[in-house]
Amino acid sequence: MNIIVNLLINFLPVLVISLIYCLKNKQIKWYMPIISILVGMFAVLPASFIQLLFPEVFFAKQTLLTLLFSSLVYIALVEEGCKTICLFLLPSKNLSITSFFALSFLVGYSFGSFENIVYIFKGMTNPILRMFTSCVIHAVCTGTAAFFVWFLRKKKFHLTLILTPIFVHGLYDFFAGFPGKFWLFSIIVIFYGIFQCSVFYQMFKNDEKIQ
Repeated sequence: MNIIVNLLINFLPVLVISLIYCLKNKQIKWYMPIISILVGMFAVLPASFIQLLFPEVFFAKQTLLTLLFSSLVYIALVEEGCKTICLFLLPSKNLSITSFFALSFLVGYSFGSFENIVYIFKGMTNPILRMFTSCVIHAVCTGTAAFFVWFLRKKKFHLTLILTPIFVHGLYDFFAGFPGKFWLFSIIVIFYGIFQCSVFYQMFKNDEKIQ
């Protein structure tokens, strides 16, 4: 029973975000948030497969440098890479960049929510903390990567727009793995990621639609 309750709590934000999109954004049709949720779920599969194929033991020994390398490569690069590639599955024709960003943000949050399912079945009893930490960092990083995909579709390559989410995600995971006060630095990274994403959003929000 507790597992069912935790699963419902875990997906509540996804459903709320989807409802807000449909009510507030006329460009986003009712089926588009569903596609975003499914894309987020799908992106978990290749990321998990790669991480299973190359166990973390090959990337991380117990030193700060190798833990940072593991966070940036084994976790951030793999997961952000898979999510970014899957963003090409989203509809973009006749959508504004802000609508595409919104759908991509939902992809990231969906990814985090489905990732939480694994932890719930492994015995995690309080998914609420991850809803406001891990899921948020996934959403923010995928939202940032959305700008990379948007401009790539327009034959423009902005390396910063893909390196930023990898760096932010990796730094978050690095600090999130520490106990005690050092864990609080992961919260600072989340706010930095939100700030950086909002900067890109303000820079590009008036870009023209993809016809």
